[in-house]
Amino acid sequence: MNRIFVCQTKGFNLLFFVFVIMLLLVLFILQSTAFFTLLERHLLGLTQMRFGPKKLSFFGLLQPIIDGLKLCKKEQLLIFNCPFSVFFGITVLSFVLLFLEFIILPYSYSFLYYFFSYLFLLIILGINVYFILLAGIFSKNKYAYIGSIRSRVSNVSFEVCFSLLVLIFILIQKSYCINSYYNFSYLLLFFCVLLVVIVDLARVPFDYAESESELVRGFNTEYSSVGFVLFFLKEYSSFIFFSIYLTSTFFNINYIFVIFILYLVTYIRSSLPRVRYDKMMILIWCILVFFISSFLLMFYVFLSF
Repeated sequence: MNRIFVCQTKGFNLLFFVFVIMLLLVLFILQSTAFFTLLERHLLGLTQMRFGPKKLSFFGLLQPIIDGLKLCKKEQLLIFNCPFSVFFGITVLSFVLLFLEFIILPYSYSFLYYFFSYLFLLIILGINVYFILLAGIFSKNKYAYIGSIRSRVSNVSFEVCFSLLVLIFILIQKSYCINSYYNFSYLLLFFCVLLVVIVDLARVPFDYAESESELVRGFNTEYSSVGFVLFFLKEYSSFIFFSIYLTSTFFNINYIFVIFILYLVTYIRSSLPRVRYDKMMILIWCILVFFISSFLLMFYVFLSF
């Protein structure tokens, strides 16, 4: 009986420890997302020769919290012939799936080690697309529906390119797990991965999913209040996730390069105009897919001998 009690106590302590770690992970993700928005607004202000938010506290440190509270106070209109549980549940499930992406990153804790993390990442990225499509369908709005279709097409292009890149990483590492690894040959693929990630995140110059510079937005046109906040947090948290993923894949988890990637993508947003949709399709399907497939064939032939 004593042995059974000791085993149950150890199991309970392990579950409690994992729960505390996951709770801290969620809090840190939300905190980093909130303050990254503040950093982005300051950087955009510098590129446009103006000040960013600076009224609330020191350098506007309370600005993300006040903005979040203000957004949550907005009124959410109910969609006719659409259950609110489905309409709002799409945003919640999409937000929950976001945290599963952070679990597969290479941490120093062994209990978070997942052997098939590359495959798990591809599954999550594939499922995320359906939430955007469903958000446009259940909005009962033609602008939201067209925006969700545009997002679906660009995400299919991303998944094809990213799957080929994952095959290259699996061939080189000979493992299905995302590891902190550095190889000089990887640097040749860094800008390909960065470009593909920008397409997936719908950042300028490829922001076809939301079209944030237009009067009518994309798939989230009918979302406001908490629903819009969840979509907003998911977008920026995914950006932070891919920055850490790129750093772990190409620079052996050097967090200086995480800041570098965040700065780089922000300055791309402030300096480049939106690319025409057909040119983006030509860039992905006629140039990137061919280039990445050539690399995949080259690595396969090289590693076979």
